[in-house]
Formats: sequence, C-alpha cells, structure tokens
Amino acid sequence: MEDAGIIDDAMKFLEKLRNMPVTIKFTKKDRSVRLMKCTLDFDLIPKGDKPKSVNIPKIMGLIRNSNIIHVYDLEKKGWRSVPFTKVEWLETNDNKRYRMRIKG
Repeated sequence: MEDAGIIDDAMKFLEKLRNMPVTIKFTKKDRSVRLMKCTLDFDLIPKGDKPKSVNIPKIMGLIRNSNIIHVYDLEKKGWRSVPFTKVEWLETNDNKRYRMRIKG
C-alpha cells in the first residue's frame, strides 16, 4: 500500500469519490468503525439508484453545516450518509492510501 499523502478538505475528498470507487475507513455516529467501498461515479451506480437531479447548493450546505456526505455503497447497493470529518483514510483501487485530516 502506497502512502499517497493527505486529503485536507471536503472538495478533494469529493473529487476522489467522483472519479472512481474507493474504500474508506470511518467512525460511525455510534462510534463503531466501518470500512465501505463507495463512489460518486454515476457510471458505477445502477440506473434505479441514480438521483433524478443533483442540487449542488444543497449538497454543499449539508457538507458545510453537518459534515455529512452521501455516497453510494457499492457492496450494500444503496446510498449512505458518511460523516466525512470522521473518515480516517481513503484507499483507491490502484493501492494508494490517503490519510484524512479534515477539521470538523
């Protein structure tokens, strides 16, 4: 596993999710730790699960106000809310691991 550096803002985090499937490790609200293979790449999301529209101001407001991002869980086949300030690392399919340092 190659250490690929640090992601320190939400936009960099979103960019990784938008371009490919990734695995993230994060702490859930109940303090349990979860690994999730997820994406925001619409080419990888089944047609029936794709949103009908994308409201960027609403998405950015949710990120800014509650530190939550919605991602598509590729294994459980559904949308999930992730507290992105609780993400420890993000790992890409080409074995690059980015450590997260986003302030909540």
